[in-house]
Amino acid sequence: MTTSITDLAPESPPAPRWRPWLRFVVAFLVGLVAAMAIGAGALYAFDRHYTDRILPGVHVGGVDVSGLTPAEARTTLNAAFASYGDGTAVVSTGDRELSIDYADVGRRPHVDAMVNEALAVGRSGGAVERILSNARTALHGVDLPSRVTFDQARLATAIQNYATAVGVRPSDASVAAKKDGFAVVAGVEGRAADPAVPTAQLAAALTRADAPGELSALLRLDTVEPQVTTAEATAAKAAADRIALDIRIVDGSESWTISAATVRSWITFGAGADGSFGPVLHEAKIDTALASLAKKVARTTANASFVVSGSSITGVTPSRNGRKLDVAATHTRIMSLLATRAGGGPNATVDPTLIVTKPSLTTEEAKVAQPKMRKISSWTTYFPISERNHFGANIWIPAMHINGDVIAPGETFDWWKAVGPVTRAGGYGDGGAIINGKTEPQGALGGGICSCSTTLFNAALRAGMDMKARRNHFYYIDRYPIGLDATVFISAGGSKQTMSWTNDTASPVLIRGYKIRSGVRGYVRFEIYSVPNGRRVVIGNPTIKNVRPPSDRIQYTSSLPRGATKRVEYPVAGKDVWRTVTVYQGGKVIHRTTYYSHYSRVDGLTLVGK
Repeated sequence: MTTSITDLAPESPPAPRWRPWLRFVVAFLVGLVAAMAIGAGALYAFDRHYTDRILPGVHVGGVDVSGLTPAEARTTLNAAFASYGDGTAVVSTGDRELSIDYADVGRRPHVDAMVNEALAVGRSGGAVERILSNARTALHGVDLPSRVTFDQARLATAIQNYATAVGVRPSDASVAAKKDGFAVVAGVEGRAADPAVPTAQLAAALTRADAPGELSALLRLDTVEPQVTTAEATAAKAAADRIALDIRIVDGSESWTISAATVRSWITFGAGADGSFGPVLHEAKIDTALASLAKKVARTTANASFVVSGSSITGVTPSRNGRKLDVAATHTRIMSLLATRAGGGPNATVDPTLIVTKPSLTTEEAKVAQPKMRKISSWTTYFPISERNHFGANIWIPAMHINGDVIAPGETFDWWKAVGPVTRAGGYGDGGAIINGKTEPQGALGGGICSCSTTLFNAALRAGMDMKARRNHFYYIDRYPIGLDATVFISAGGSKQTMSWTNDTASPVLIRGYKIRSGVRGYVRFEIYSVPNGRRVVIGNPTIKNVRPPSDRIQYTSSLPRGATKRVEYPVAGKDVWRTVTVYQGGKVIHRTTYYSHYSRVDGLTLVGK
């Protein structure tokens, strides 16, 4: 038996049998895919048709905008809601009101926002979601709310300006100075409005699309008190009235008054340290008043002096304490008094703070010395009375100033302090002076005064005093002891030469000056009185060197009558002179001074008329 290959092939399996439910699922899926494909195509076609247009069924505030372009929608919505710009907002204060037209604050339909919202309908989400959404929109429609806009800044500015206009600034009360006191100027209340509340209320209402055609809001006015009330000013005036009284400053039996008018001039009104309104004291003005008062209070110190009868000292003139007002300390006391017055306390006098200076010689010390006082030295100088010494006045006036001066133990006599200023009002006149090495008969005010200073120098020297400042003349004058002259001057440039000495004894010294005249001859004399102390003064002979003889010449001039002569300069030899003065006490040397004088040569000159 023959077997073919075909016969040997395996047997084919039976064909599968589809169950009914599986066939349904497959068929549904196939159908769904086909439907989605068809829907996608339809959606694509729908979107292409409504590109840049609002989808069907879309309304805004009840206005149908289906299928409109944005520009068409804006035109439609502007026309539909134009009434949003019609209306008035009224802001009232009760007796006044402000009307603000809606148009004035730019109230209008917010078309851009409404168009953008309408265009966005159906254009979000996945394909299926959009198909369903568009179907619902087309079937049932969508109504979006209308929108409104306005310029809130313009609204706020309008209400703020109105609030400023109806507001009233308060006026502070004050106190004005009058000629005889103070007067109150009453304050005035103000009023102020806060625009925040009505601005917020109207802004909220205008934002709503359904706002009525007229809105109203109340702008509340509040009373504003002035910073200084009339009551505060009245209280301040009362305090100032209590302060502005006479101030009596009392020192023992003496008193000085600062008038109420002056005190009033110190007062202004303002906020004090605690912030309250009241009188304010200008303390610099107090110091000005005290500086003026200080001149009245001030008193120079005066040493005790002696009463002289003939050559005897018969009594004592009392000393006097000097005093000076301590302005700063007295200022503090016045401020304390004024504070007490302001607070309603009692008025009182002020005890000034004084700086007291004791005299160098008290009355008691002078009384002890007086019975023992004797003349211990003297010196007299002759001078011809002429225009060269203003006929003696330039020599005698300072002698009379110094007469009676008392130099206490340890005190220093200074020529210019004792004599004071040289003035024509004081009786001085022009006199001789050495200027640039030449004698000028009328060269200086007070010329010739050196005769007086030289005389006192020699009297004090011979009393054994401790001699200080001294300078010789430019050339030697033979009326003076050689090497012991003492010139004094104050130059136009301000340089000064004085003559001084110190009382280095334990007792007071009294200086007596004398004015003596005998025909055309004048004399000045000084006597020194003190308690004898055993001092002995030895004045050595002068040592003279480097003598420089002068020449003498004649000069002819037409300024004099023919044959008349006039001596302009006397010839004086130049020389260097040393002179030693030794003062002994108790066998010991207490002072030894060698005075050196360099005298210049002066050539003589006589004028002869031609």
